[in-house]
Amino acid sequence: MKSFIFIALIVAVVGVNALTEEQLQKASAVSNECLSKSDGVEKDDVEKLRQGDFSSVDQNIKCFAKCFLERIGFMDAGGNLVDAFAIERLSLNREKDKVEALVKRCSVKQSDPCETAFRAFECFYNEKSALF
Repeated sequence: MKSFIFIALIVAVVGVNALTEEQLQKASAVSNECLSKSDGVEKDDVEKLRQGDFSSVDQNIKCFAKCFLERIGFMDAGGNLVDAFAIERLSLNREKDKVEALVKRCSVKQSDPCETAFRAFECFYNEKSALF
């Protein structure tokens, strides 16, 4: 159930057509791994994120996002977003110019890697309509 919720979360951000079957399978495995490593993150917390409710996000949820983005290659171990890889993967079924613009808008390094990951996720969620 936890992996389904996080897959739904990713789909909420980029849309189901932007993910290949391989990406969906990897996201499921990675979400399970990150949930097992995350203190205090429950499936209800992830469900709130999927619905765009960012009102109760805490550091644990932000670090969950960091874990996930690192494991799928969108963030490196130093907490830097890997724009080129994100653009490559997200533009498989979307216009590359639109994806590049979105990634550029949402790739803002914060003082903390967990904050960077969460803010990127939040931005993608809020700006995803630009991909359509």
